[in-house]
Amino acid sequence: MRYEPYEDEYAAVPTMTDEELLEYFLYRILETDEVWGLKDGPQWITREIDGQETLPVWPFKRFANEAAVGEWQHFKPGADSLEFFSYQTLNKRAIQGVMIEVMPRQSGMGCLISPQRLLTILEGTMHSGEYTLED
Repeated sequence: MRYEPYEDEYAAVPTMTDEELLEYFLYRILETDEVWGLKDGPQWITREIDGQETLPVWPFKRFANEAAVGEWQHFKPGADSLEFFSYQTLNKRAIQGVMIEVMPRQSGMGCLISPQRLLTILEGTMHSGEYTLED
């Protein structure tokens, strides 16, 4: 299993629409079974966008590492398993009212999605995948 983006997809990320970013993110985290963020010690960092607290996340360490510049230069990339992210992180952030920011780029913010919506998508994908394998 590879844990790095292909060069062509890496080059395409800066020009992806929000919908394309979300689709890419979902596909890759389901493939690698991990989600990357920036951490300050054991805690994932959040940031505020237009008065809304967000949790920035990426599908690969390379993207998270490259985001650790400027105001984020003191933070380190860290990953959680997809299962932990889905059932612990997303539930916690939903209670806190924090939006998930999928793949913020140097050119601007990432795709914003509610933790509840992201969990619903992930659960649907995982369940349909399990169902397909049983047939």
